[in-house]
Amino acid sequence: MRVSEILRSKSNRLVLISSDASLKDASTLILNERVGMVLVNDDQGEIAGTLSERNLICFIAQKGVDAIRETVRSAMSNIGLTAAPADSVTDVMRLMTEKRSRHLPVFDAGKLVGVISIGDILKSRMAEKDQEAAVPRDIARFSLAAAA
Repeated sequence: MRVSEILRSKSNRLVLISSDASLKDASTLILNERVGMVLVNDDQGEIAGTLSERNLICFIAQKGVDAIRETVRSAMSNIGLTAAPADSVTDVMRLMTEKRSRHLPVFDAGKLVGVISIGDILKSRMAEKDQEAAVPRDIARFSLAAAA
């Protein structure tokens, strides 16, 4: 299975926030959109990084409760790990596990085409395993029906 197959099964809507927005606004956006991470735009509208729930918690733990007034830029992460639509889901899952990354932006020819989460990967792997298990089950049912 490829990353492109996961992207096809998801909404292609991306949740974005300006790097100049407050962490309060970012936390409200994350809550309202029911996502674990938002993409951060810079002044030119380019993707500058990501801001996850973990980024927020760690930043507030280090800086105190007043940190919520700081800008997204102060707590965001640079985009380090990425995936491509043609990447193997197994390889991406291994990379995300090794690097302890819950979300991964997907770029195709330098253009952001989506974001996948470890939850998306687990869901796709479970569906794949269910399909694999269905084949012998169907063969057994057919064999039993034919024998009767």
